[in-house]
Amino acid sequence: MSDFREAIESISEARCSEHPGFSVAIACTRCGTFTCAFCASSGAGLCRPCLHAAPELATCWARLAACLVDGAVLLLPSLLLGVLRCLAIPDESAMKAPVVYVPALLVLFVQASLIRGTGASLGKRLMGIRVVRRDGRPAEVWRIALLRNVLPIALCGYYGWFGLVDALFIVGEERRCLHDWVAGTRVVKAPRAQRSFGARLVTG
Repeated sequence: MSDFREAIESISEARCSEHPGFSVAIACTRCGTFTCAFCASSGAGLCRPCLHAAPELATCWARLAACLVDGAVLLLPSLLLGVLRCLAIPDESAMKAPVVYVPALLVLFVQASLIRGTGASLGKRLMGIRVVRRDGRPAEVWRIALLRNVLPIALCGYYGWFGLVDALFIVGEERRCLHDWVAGTRVVKAPRAQRSFGARLVTG
């Protein structure tokens, strides 16, 4: 009991490493450093250095899986509607009907809403990853939509080899595709609390 009391007293008398004049508020759950209320994030239980530490980069496989999911979610509803319309009206060119593209527009709207809130599309949310700016701050919707998606797709339409070159950039140390460099973004693992159960199984 005396050892426990001495430990409690030593903690209560400890001082923050960044602000020696202040008593400690918490011990960081990651590194164990005593820190005061000014340096602590009480919700996360982390000291300031750990709180702002660079997040872990997403794996290439997680990014590929997220891309496949997003592509399937965007294309399959319109493709299915087109097939059904073709079966119902055999003489009409189904894929030329504007109604076929309504599901794709709805998907794009939902994706934009998800990106605005979390920096992650549906596929990235399922894989437990998200897009942030190079300095770790949240990425804007226009940055993700225009520079990371619309611009690469447009370039691939004119130069078929651009998609391969874009993807090969991911083998670098920072795992950033060419469109990431253009947009000033990177893809990282989302905080564990924001990951789905499936993402935790796949990405750890």
